[in-house]
Amino acid sequence: MTSTATDVLLRRIERLERENRRFKRAGVALALGLVAVLLMGQAPGRARTVEAEKLVLKDRAGKVRAVLGEAGEDRELGLYLYDRKQVPRVAVSLDMTGAPMLRMASEIGADRVRLEPDGGLNLHGDSGRVYLSVKYGNEPSLDLIDKDGWTRASLHLTSAPMLRLLDQRGDARIWMGAMSDGKAQIYLGARPERSQPGQVIDLSKPRVLPYATLEVEADGTMGLQFRRGGTIWKAP
Repeated sequence: MTSTATDVLLRRIERLERENRRFKRAGVALALGLVAVLLMGQAPGRARTVEAEKLVLKDRAGKVRAVLGEAGEDRELGLYLYDRKQVPRVAVSLDMTGAPMLRMASEIGADRVRLEPDGGLNLHGDSGRVYLSVKYGNEPSLDLIDKDGWTRASLHLTSAPMLRLLDQRGDARIWMGAMSDGKAQIYLGARPERSQPGQVIDLSKPRVLPYATLEVEADGTMGLQFRRGGTIWKAP
């Protein structure tokens, strides 16, 4: 074989080796690219799905600051936030029936705010609470309740707004309202007597408690009435 033929053959062998090396590098790059794509496709899946019965978050001091899962004496499912003294202050939970509830507590753990779809909004204080609700799904009402649990004032809206003021026994003594016919009325009633154990009540003789009423008709006509058994005084 001549030197010229040998040189040509060597150049062809070198070219084939260079092309072979390029193919190898391209294959490795393609393989690495496929692996990267697979890893990127799997990473979001791991980030989106976390399975656990309870998630507990702690601060740097190792104190529990939040719990997601079952907690409390009733083992209600929800999110619970704790202050630095480990007192639960906020809870968004579902009770055993599946009804949602929001609670906010004071620094000693006493309920201050309680919100339920069916139970309404309760605002608790040291001397009583305020209860805001929509009864029967369409009648908004506002109740002021004392520390002993007696309703002392109640504002309702049905066909017309009505305000009731009650005594310490829960008996309504004063009514004020703007009636649907345009009349404004104030009614003051006596406290009813409590029936004694074994006392027989004669329902054939209904007893009308003493009362006084002040009315103003839509046209401006005013009326005043006092009643004790029978009408004592009436005007006009």
